[in-house]
Amino acid sequence: MKKLHILLVLLIAGIAAFFLNESRSLKGRESITQVELSMLRDAVKKSPGGAASFTPSGRSSTSRPAAIDPKEFMADLADILNSGSNAGAEEQLKELAKKHQSKLISAPVSKLKEICELLEKDFPMDQAGSEMARQIWLGLLGMAAKSDPSWAITKFEQATAANKTPTETMLGTFGMWATQNDEAMSLSYASALQKWLDAAQADGKIEANHPLVAKLRSQIATAQGNQSAAVQQLSKLPYLDQQRAAMDYAANLQTPDAQRLAMEELSEALHIQNFPHFVRKLTDQQGYDTARQVLDSAALTPEKHDLAAASIAATDIGGGTPAKAKWLLESLRSEDTRAIQEFTDQWTHADYKGAAQWLGSLPEGKQRDSAISSFASVAAKIDGASAVDWALTISDPAQRRSGLDSALQKWRESDPEAANSYLKNKGIPQK
Repeated sequence: MKKLHILLVLLIAGIAAFFLNESRSLKGRESITQVELSMLRDAVKKSPGGAASFTPSGRSSTSRPAAIDPKEFMADLADILNSGSNAGAEEQLKELAKKHQSKLISAPVSKLKEICELLEKDFPMDQAGSEMARQIWLGLLGMAAKSDPSWAITKFEQATAANKTPTETMLGTFGMWATQNDEAMSLSYASALQKWLDAAQADGKIEANHPLVAKLRSQIATAQGNQSAAVQQLSKLPYLDQQRAAMDYAANLQTPDAQRLAMEELSEALHIQNFPHFVRKLTDQQGYDTARQVLDSAALTPEKHDLAAASIAATDIGGGTPAKAKWLLESLRSEDTRAIQEFTDQWTHADYKGAAQWLGSLPEGKQRDSAISSFASVAAKIDGASAVDWALTISDPAQRRSGLDSALQKWRESDPEAANSYLKNKGIPQK
């Protein structure tokens, strides 16, 4: 039955994948949900080459398939689900896909609902042995959520209550339905989800301070055009969740004003180490020149301005990075060295030799010492001897000792014998 399970997942995933391709070319239609895309990816991993069996050829936008008959679909599906044998299952599923796939893709939401209801009736979701039916049901439910999110949310909640599904799974599914392909949550889905969240919190079903609730409410606020409320919710998230959510948020900022406001508000709302992640994602999305323009228009503290500038300069390390480094040094507004350290860290990870060459061009002083300290810590994993040599050139005695200790610690983790031997030859006292 395992092979049959994979084939059934491929069936609904193939429908979902085709729906995604079709939706990209039709105005006003949303792409397929992450639930179905995840199913497709998982199915492909388990059965190499299998997905091709369920990806139909393109069809003319003027041709319309015959309307789907839910009872006929269920009868055909039941023959496979109830057979209890893998014999001929692959060919049966191919025929099922050929017969019903285009009809499902173009089916009105009323027909999708009817099939979901029939699946629940014939293959109860709370009973053992219904896993394959649940996979198909979940895929169809996600498709129906595009047109009637309130119904889909309520239906899924009922199923999770019957199966005692963890809150994290339920909220995670609602989040995956909400966004796909880095697209923002639709306004209709946002309104339906907000109504459900308010009711669920009032009934004590979910906690208001749950990280996934804060993430969903941030997406809802974004869909409703309330950036300040979205940022307020992001500020409540734990560190790693906040980092991911902030990067998702950056991907959906479409106008210069929205980008400027987000940079201003997130500079204060995000953890200090997450703000650079947001800026780098924004730069990835909008490009170096646009990100610089956004920074120039944003009202930031000198320290946050410098961190943003360092993140912009460190995006897309390559042949143009030395010129970006020059711009960074010229645009710094504070004495805070974290910006230089952040920039050097990113450059060294991506291009150790290029970063080393840049260090050699810097004049002595606080900026150079901070850059070398950051470089040595990263470079020690690549070339321990070079990292130690650079650390020894730091002019400030305290920072030189700190930079040397950091480089030695990283080098000793990979090759303690070589590190200790090098120190002995250099005449450096060992701790």
